[in-house]
Amino acid sequence: MKRVGWLGLLLLLLLLPESIRAEEEGIRYLKALEKKYAGLQDYTVNVTVHFDIETFKAPDLQAKIYYKVPDKLKVESKRVLFFPKEGGYFNPSLFKTEDYAVLLLEHLTYDGKKAAKMRLIPKKPKNNIHDIVLTLDVEQNRVSEIKVVRSGGGEIKAEILYGSFDRFELPTRINLLLDFPAVVPEIKGFQPPSDGTKRVAGRIEMTYSNYKVNSGLTDEIFTDIEPRNP
Repeated sequence: MKRVGWLGLLLLLLLLPESIRAEEEGIRYLKALEKKYAGLQDYTVNVTVHFDIETFKAPDLQAKIYYKVPDKLKVESKRVLFFPKEGGYFNPSLFKTEDYAVLLLEHLTYDGKKAAKMRLIPKKPKNNIHDIVLTLDVEQNRVSEIKVVRSGGGEIKAEILYGSFDRFELPTRINLLLDFPAVVPEIKGFQPPSDGTKRVAGRIEMTYSNYKVNSGLTDEIFTDIEPRNP
């Protein structure tokens, strides 16, 4: 037993430096992302939302998004309908290194670019998020893909395309791939399937246009957080 214990300890000592380096590398990538968007204070943008979800039938939604650091969000729309806050808007402040335990999973090529995939585990409970798998373009210091795993078993994956607006790279398109339990009461207008299906999968395509960046949005804009007519 003693020999097994010593061998286990030796193995741990050999592996520990590598795991520490991997964590430090993942943190370095997140800090580079944070630095890139340090000057972003707010933005407004128009968005068209196209739903392609089983048992959820709705026409395209036109809305306007107001965002202010670190996490203020307001959505204006003529119709009160489900808006996917997880992945539905761009918030670079979401990935603060002090909020997560960071595990670098692998280096890879994503869309022809050098990338790193890492798992972010919240140190404190955060909106039923169990963990986040983040794929970063390490050449451009931007988020290429986000996979959010929720505590209730739901998963949301966001694939992001970018354009340049006032020296910031911001999304022009986000494709959300959904896989969640059939009963999702927070989605207004959603009807659980009647055929006994336990999970529902689908896609939401979001297209962004007419960005206004760092226009000096005031906090009062966000006091009425319910969607209303633009």
